[in-house]
Amino acid sequence: MAPLNPSLLGTAWERQAVRTAWLFAVGTTLAGVAMAIPLQRSGIPSWLGVSMAMVLGWIIYSTMTRKVRRRRRILAQPFPPEWEAVLQGDVVYFRTLDPEEQVRFRRELQIFIGEKRITGIKTEVDTKTLVLAATSAVIPIFGFPEWEWDQIAEILIYPGRFDTEFNSDGNTLGMVGTGTMNRMMILSKPDLIQGFRNPGDKRNVGLHEFAHLVDKADGAVDGVPAVGLDRRTIGPWVELVRRKMQEIEDGKSDLNRYALTNEAEFFAVATEYLFERPGVMQRKHPELFAMMQQIFNQDLRSRITTMRQEIKRGPQRFGRNSPCPCGSGLKFKKCCLARM
Repeated sequence: MAPLNPSLLGTAWERQAVRTAWLFAVGTTLAGVAMAIPLQRSGIPSWLGVSMAMVLGWIIYSTMTRKVRRRRRILAQPFPPEWEAVLQGDVVYFRTLDPEEQVRFRRELQIFIGEKRITGIKTEVDTKTLVLAATSAVIPIFGFPEWEWDQIAEILIYPGRFDTEFNSDGNTLGMVGTGTMNRMMILSKPDLIQGFRNPGDKRNVGLHEFAHLVDKADGAVDGVPAVGLDRRTIGPWVELVRRKMQEIEDGKSDLNRYALTNEAEFFAVATEYLFERPGVMQRKHPELFAMMQQIFNQDLRSRITTMRQEIKRGPQRFGRNSPCPCGSGLKFKKCCLARM
């Protein structure tokens, strides 16, 4: 196994992981060599002690860079054209990105799908469901290129809405697990798809649930995310949330009343609003819009016009004989439609 060349790694996280692994490996090896010298007095050959130290150092390096190597293998695979068809047809956010940003979005999508489990419970996880579930994770953290989704390991896809006991026929669209369900998320399949099918209704259960995980990054789901807020802005944010919740209570706001549940739900509802209708939020809630942009480290203002046009145009429809949206040069029926 050849050492990973830091110059070939694409992100600061990867380069830091390799540097840290080398430091630990070299330190362990040197310590082992230093210990091997006095062991000679006990009859143990110095070459054996040095060899063992080098092997231990290599094991440490290999273990600490396993995640980096796995990601390189994931990204070495071509981006599936059927995934591209879903992005082009169902994800307005993706279509508003410039080409360079779209490349990074695809990379983040591949990594998420490659590292996390997306499991169907009495339902099939088809291509659209798979891509939209992962897209829900990529959109909120797209302003943080080094973000690591350590807060989640698996998404369970249910055939419909469920109740608090995870039985069918309930009213719950999505849920972030706690306790024995920690690092798990449950999403209703039809509601996940509907959230992207109607990008202008300010409702998207995938974005909603991943907003909770962004909020949870500091250890607490309390509506005060650690990202984007510092000591100077936490106070103004808490006061802004209080005022906005009062506006909803007084019937003077178009924010979903579910935001009144608590501050954490307010943040998740506002996240749906921000990424689905940024232009409307900027016009009706300029202060909230500015703070939400800061929290997510994204410039939605520059994409408002493009997003409005994409929403007005509606979901892209591809005839069987249309050029495939993935850019393969083949007809849709011969490419992504057949794969889907």
